[in-house]
Parts: sequence; structure tokens; C-alpha cells
Amino acid sequence: MTFHIEENDQNMSSTLPEISTSNTEPTKPLSNDTTETVPINTNPKNLATTDNNGNNNNKNNPQQLRRLVMVTGDKGGVGKSTFARGLAQTYIDNAVKFVGLDADNSNPHLIRFYEKAANIHRLDISNSDKLDEFVDNLKELVYPKSNESGKNQDEQSLILLETPSQFLPTLKILITEMGFLDVINNKCKMQVTIVVVISTIIDCINQLLELYSFCGVRVDYVIVKNLFYGETEQFTFYDSSKEIKAIEQQAKATGHDFTSINMPKLAKKSYDYLDVKNLTFRQGLEQDEYPSVFGRVLSWLNNFKGQIKPKKDLFGIEKILSE
Repeated sequence: MTFHIEENDQNMSSTLPEISTSNTEPTKPLSNDTTETVPINTNPKNLATTDNNGNNNNKNNPQQLRRLVMVTGDKGGVGKSTFARGLAQTYIDNAVKFVGLDADNSNPHLIRFYEKAANIHRLDISNSDKLDEFVDNLKELVYPKSNESGKNQDEQSLILLETPSQFLPTLKILITEMGFLDVINNKCKMQVTIVVVISTIIDCINQLLELYSFCGVRVDYVIVKNLFYGETEQFTFYDSSKEIKAIEQQAKATGHDFTSINMPKLAKKSYDYLDVKNLTFRQGLEQDEYPSVFGRVLSWLNNFKGQIKPKKDLFGIEKILSE
């Protein structure tokens, strides 16, 4: 399973018009109450600095932008693929070079919607042999060898990986038995952001706690509340969890992030239109058949990027071009 990295001019497509994101609802702060102690990992802290405006200044720490962004959500239908598509569109609109890996073979949204618009590859990790092959190829994906013509290929510093549903047991094997995080940190010289998309049900919280039990504070976490399932105040299982509050404190104590953002709801007619036509979000803006779809998608992308912006370094983005 060798990855062939190709240059794609469409990764450098023009940006969206600048539009206000002031209607984006900020994430509610978590309380400081804790009831248990979570073991502290002694890995080095993140070294990103901030300027007077609170923006990350990565010039002093270019490694901070070297990222594997893994989009997960173990409950099927939670909105994982929608978030991955939104993030891919955000990369494209901000001229961020990335490689996409779509491991959701039963529902490959990144492949279906963005294969022609970006550098996306199908990834088969359905059995143990495939997992070994994937891990063995990671370094070559990031630091590709010269091709047959002798031309050096560009190194990759950002990987977007969409995982399949029910991936938690496989991820546990990758991390506890195969040293996956050490491979990413030491061989690929990257940090890891795990994006966990959740709904309002308690199963999502239980799965998040299980994920943390073997990932610990070796990664950064972005928890995405999918507003398709309810308003922000309806995510009570997440907001009231004392275990989640303890995890957030431990992550911050070791220099890692554990933060939550919102994914806006896209009206069903617009979502279904993109789905049936196999359109990217950008193509949803360019179509002239339904002005309502244009308006809905534009608003959705605006709100989506408004949520990404404060934590853009966790997604490997140095600057939002509409700033």
C-alpha cells in the first residue's frame, strides 16, 4: 500500500469571500470541579505561543503545524464525514497543502466528494496485515522518496485521516500494540490532533472516555458538538461530566489541548442536494440551480470556519486567509 503523492493545483484554489462570523456561538467554559485524578504523561509540552490578540504565533515553533488530524466518531451517523468534508474544504479555501486518507470504506465521503478537488487516497486498514502496511508507509508518505524519474517529491506536513465508525478497538491496537503515536511523533515528526464528533447521547461520552484511557495526554483533542442533534445546551452529558472536566485539566497541565467546538446544522434540502449531486461545499456555492442552497452552504461554511479559527493550529492551519 504505497501512497503516491501528487501535486494538485486545486489545493490552491481561491478563497471564499470575507463574511462575518459573529453569529458563531462560543464554546461554554468548563468548570474547575474534579472528582478524580488522571495520570499525568511526562511528554514535552506544546510550545506554541500567542500574541497580544490571542492568536497562535507558530513562527517560533514550526513543528506545531506538522499534524496528523484524525477525525473520529465511533457512533455511526454522528457527523464524522460531514466534519471531515468541512475541514477539507477549509484547507482548500485557505491554500493549505494536505494529504487526505479515507479509511471509511463503507461510506468514503472524502473520496466521493473531494478526490478530484484535493490529494485524497483510499486507505484499507481492515485487518492486522493492512494495519502493519499502513504504519510502515507513514514515513514514506510524509518524507517521500524520489520517483522513477529521479525527481524529488515534496515532503508532507499535514495529513487528514477520516476513520470508519466502530474504529475504537482498532485504534486501541494501533496505539497500545503498534506504537502508532511514537511512529507519528518520532518517525514523521508530527503531532496528533484527534477530532471526536459527538451527539447528545451518553454513548458518545463513554466512547470518548475509553479513547482517552489509552491515548491519554499524548495528543490534542477537539470535541465537536454536532448541532444537527440539538442546541449547545442540550449536550448535557458532555458539559456536566466530571470525568471530562478532569481530563481537560490534565491535558492543559501537560501543554496539550482538550477543547470543544460546534459544528453548525446544514438544512436538509441543501445537505441532500450536495449528497445526491456529489458536490463539494465549494461546488454548492458555484451552482445556480437553487439560490437557497447557495445561501445555506455559504452560511454553514462561514460558521464552520468561525469555529475552526480560534484553534486553527490544532488543524495545521497557520492563517485563515479571510482574516
